[in-house]
Amino acid sequence: MQIKDRIEALRTLMKEWGWSAAVTVGSDPHSSEYTPLRWCQREFISGFTGSAGVVVVTADHAGLWTDSRYYIQAAGQLQGTGIELHKVSTPDSVMWADWIGQNLPQNGVVGVDGTCISAGEVSYLEGQIAARHGRVESKADYLEALWPDRPLMPQGAIWLHEEQFSGRSTAQKLSWLRAQAAEKGCSNTLVSCLDQVAWLLNIRSNDVAYCPFVISYAVVEPARVILFADARKASTEVIAALAKDSIEIRPYNSVAQYISAMSSDGGIMVDPASLNYELSKAVADRFGKDKTVCCASPIDLEKALKNPVEQEGFRKAYVRDGIAQTRFFHWLEDSVASGQKLTEWQVSEKMHELRAQDPDFLDESFDTISAYGKNAALPHYETIKGQDATLEPHGLYLIDSGAHYRFGTTDITRTVPLGPLTELERQDYTLVMKAMIDLSRAIFPVGTPGCRLDAVSRRPLWQTMRNFGHGTGHGVGNVLSVHEGPQTIRQNMKDQAVEPGMITSNEPGLYREGEHGIRHENMILCVPAGENEFGSWLQFETLTMTYYDTTPLVKDLLDRDERQWLNDFNRRVAETICPHLSEDDAQWLRNKTKPI
Repeated sequence: MQIKDRIEALRTLMKEWGWSAAVTVGSDPHSSEYTPLRWCQREFISGFTGSAGVVVVTADHAGLWTDSRYYIQAAGQLQGTGIELHKVSTPDSVMWADWIGQNLPQNGVVGVDGTCISAGEVSYLEGQIAARHGRVESKADYLEALWPDRPLMPQGAIWLHEEQFSGRSTAQKLSWLRAQAAEKGCSNTLVSCLDQVAWLLNIRSNDVAYCPFVISYAVVEPARVILFADARKASTEVIAALAKDSIEIRPYNSVAQYISAMSSDGGIMVDPASLNYELSKAVADRFGKDKTVCCASPIDLEKALKNPVEQEGFRKAYVRDGIAQTRFFHWLEDSVASGQKLTEWQVSEKMHELRAQDPDFLDESFDTISAYGKNAALPHYETIKGQDATLEPHGLYLIDSGAHYRFGTTDITRTVPLGPLTELERQDYTLVMKAMIDLSRAIFPVGTPGCRLDAVSRRPLWQTMRNFGHGTGHGVGNVLSVHEGPQTIRQNMKDQAVEPGMITSNEPGLYREGEHGIRHENMILCVPAGENEFGSWLQFETLTMTYYDTTPLVKDLLDRDERQWLNDFNRRVAETICPHLSEDDAQWLRNKTKPI
């Protein structure tokens, strides 16, 4: 069935149900960014494969709302579907819920899959349609009737993320969370976000591609924890280990029934940002407003503040990544120079092969972006075998990739020359390098939010009237999601401070549609910088251990301090990585890291 046909089939169902609009947010019951195949509903109904977006279908309109990372990709994937692209994060953009509020007929009904949209989103939507006396109607899995071959629930085995890698035992984390709930006047906590359950209970699986989560919920009570998951995925050893912390497993789909039978005396703490609408109704029916505390989960911030064991694990992971990447870039340079015809897919497979040789490698941390020339102008370009470009001995090649090792997670982008470059490519390459270096060198007062640091990175680009549409930095989980909050370095106003222990990406870019794209990405750890009469100060430690190619640089565009930083960085990479390489690879890296 073609996308157009699916839209029309949905409209037929909407007419039968009395819906004026149908909303598909494309998430799962846990408000995840990356979802198991079973819940890739946005992709099913629209054909759009990006990780963010909402589809709204009415009787006479179908639209996809997504952000600037996906404008070019979405425009291509929506061709011929009849679905209109609505660009968000532009000055005059109208968000999907606001658009529905403006276009819904009087007394209209907006249909949602209440298991896959958060309570917070529904609450906002209800506010937008109130003036038209509209209402929201939930129908779980409403696309199921159009999706006969819908994937089944994932069945990844559950394994333990040991304390030697997590730095804190499950018992310690549970004690901390119970204390947090007690401060809110609650005896119970419902943890509905997948990465939060995984972090809290030190469990992992492969239920979600690239994100080692267990499809689950957790209810934390004063003396026990109920983990709602498929017990068949847990070995007797895992079950026994969980039992030591009074954690018992019950069926995944029994969570609402369990909540409905709980005592309401102790109250419950929930996070409306990840709690789906259907489950929120079960909580409300049992606990009511007086016994329900809705707040941002304290787990989000706590897991972002990496402890010393985790910090050291990340340092180790970036050394391992630096070894694999040095071997990769040496191979790539020699292969292109010798005239080999390599495709983007083949090159990404080589990167995977070299990482997988490490005994502590678990999986890639996201789908590798392997992009040559104009394809790199799509920040989240999807490398598809058979539809990918062939690399040529000129221009720029960008690879954005990462890995989960047992002790840490990596995310790194490098843009390298494959031969002669245009002057514009060299200038853009240099200005993005300046942006990356300037954030790396930043010193800032305690309490500074990421939105202010974003301007530090963009300054060299803004000075030449250049810019990029995505954020400059995101948090990274420890063998969890490669994207995590609550911190972020981007233009959007958010008051979360960047704090010591947070590990964040530093990835400014520049994209010229139809020409080239450039991104330079390191991972940075926030650490203390010192104190004086003006207060306490913070700075960044760069964790990444992969060299930067200096041959494309327009050196006159770099000031003395920027040159010094780059020389020091490349020297430290060579000193750290060369002892782990063959002499041939080591000599190549020493040549690549000569000072400028």
